[in-house]
This record gives sequence, structure tokens and C-alpha cells, in this order.
Amino acid sequence: MGEERRVLEADGHVTSAEDLLLGVTVADCVPVFLVAADGKAVGVLHAGWRGAAAGVLEEGLRSLQSETGCDPSDFHLHLGPAICGDCYEVGPEVHRALGVPEPNSPTPIDLRAILATRALGLGFSKDRVTVSTWCTRCGASPFFSHRRGDLGRQVGFIGIRP
Repeated sequence: MGEERRVLEADGHVTSAEDLLLGVTVADCVPVFLVAADGKAVGVLHAGWRGAAAGVLEEGLRSLQSETGCDPSDFHLHLGPAICGDCYEVGPEVHRALGVPEPNSPTPIDLRAILATRALGLGFSKDRVTVSTWCTRCGASPFFSHRRGDLGRQVGFIGIRP
């Protein structure tokens, strides 16, 4: 992480380099921000249901831990604006992939709540896990939402100041 590496396509990025901005694009998916308590390492992840099921949070944490040697309790985690649990109706296969009880028909799921619960299970401190209350789809949302028919995306970015 100390040296610059360029990746054309990825669901997440981590760095300990200063003056390097990391970013992911999202619409209804969850932008996940990770910050070492000392501010010397950061990460940003794109967590849709497929990425969450594949372990993007766990892999992002693993990458940061290998660079910093820190415990999960030494990191702050923020789950940014995303589609809320009331608006995100998905099929039983998504529930199954995420390891939550499988309903008989399409049912709403709260991806941010699942990620927050996973973070706590990984050892993040409850007081260092925050969740945005913004839904990208409902109300007067200022964000893009594919489920609402928008084609655009917002960018979640993070970096370390020198």
C-alpha cells in the first residue's frame, strides 16, 4: 500500500499513501469508508449485495490490517448513503447469499444493517461504526438511484492529507 498501484477495476481500494485520493462509484450500493484511528491508512469499498456476499468488507479490513498491523477495533467504519431497508426489495437468493433468513418471496433487505452487524462481528467497536440515514431512493433524496430510474452515480472518496 505504501507504493502507488493502479487498478482499473476493483470493488475497493486501501492506502497508507498521503496525497492519493481513492474512490468508488455507487448509486444504490453502499459506499464503505474505513479509517485507521491514527489516520495513517484509509480505504473505500463498493458494497452491493454481490460484493457483500463475496466478503468485500472482510477483504478490505484484511488489506488494511496487513498494512497497519491494527486490530479491527482500531478502525472507524462509515456506511454511506445507499438504498434503505424499506426500498431495497430483493429475491430469496439475495437473502441466502448474504446469510440471512430466506423468505418465500421478494422481501426488503437492509444491506447497511447487514454490513454493520458483520463489522461488529469482525471486532469493530460499536462506537466507531456509523451509518448514514440517507436513502438513495426514497423521499427527497439528492442522490442517484438505479431503482428510481436514474442513470447517474455518486462518487465516494477518501484520502490522507500530508
